[in-house]
Amino acid sequence: IAPCPNASATVTVTITSTPDAGINGTLTLCSQSAPTALFASLGGSPDAGGNWSAPGGAAHSGVFDPATDPAGVYTYAIAAVAPCPGASATVTVSINAAPDAGANGNLSVCAQGAAVAMFTSLGGSPDAGGSWTAPGGAAHGANYDPAIDAPGIYTYTVAGVAPCANATATVTVAEVAVANAGTNGAITICSNSGVSNMFLALGGAPQVGGTWTAPGGAAHSANYDPAIDGPGFYTYTVTGTTPCPNATATVTVTENVAPSAGSD
Repeated sequence: IAPCPNASATVTVTITSTPDAGINGTLTLCSQSAPTALFASLGGSPDAGGNWSAPGGAAHSGVFDPATDPAGVYTYAIAAVAPCPGASATVTVSINAAPDAGANGNLSVCAQGAAVAMFTSLGGSPDAGGSWTAPGGAAHGANYDPAIDAPGIYTYTVAGVAPCANATATVTVAEVAVANAGTNGAITICSNSGVSNMFLALGGAPQVGGTWTAPGGAAHSANYDPAIDGPGFYTYTVTGTTPCPNATATVTVTENVAPSAGSD
């Protein structure tokens, strides 16, 4: 007010950006996933350079490794810049167990044997409840039946829960030919006849190379000699290749006494 001059003063205003830790997020990993950065799971536009803490409050690197870190709530914190308070946001981590189909295995079955469960031929500790496919990819039951199935590679699959991939393992099935001792036969021989080959008395198409036993179970050759052998049931055995059993067939020998007209 005249004659006084005007008076003035200034206020300098400084605006500090509020720290932004982003928006809470979630992360689901497989137990076999690679280490994953938690920062990418935060929502919004979080500032870089904050610090991570694990469930319980211990400092954490911010890279989650399913092989060593527990599932839970991980916290990202941005330090306060006066007069602005600090900011924090969380990433809730879940871990889905990876499926286990076991290790590849092999199964040998007898060509004329009963149906066999393939699951027990898998190695390791496979999860139950998976599905089977036959060679070529068609759906198949858990049992291999030599009467209707073909040998080959059968695949066991256990479905994974995302983000876990499915797990597979195979069982390679081989069929072993059954031993063939032929069918039972019979020989009627005279007491003064020569030696007879009992193998020729077997029916069917017996495999060669088997063994003979006499009545009572003693080992015997394939030949019957009336001069030294006695009549009865002679058994021919062909040894089966595991898991097939041995095969047997018998030759029943009947010996007729030769007539005697005496001497001149």
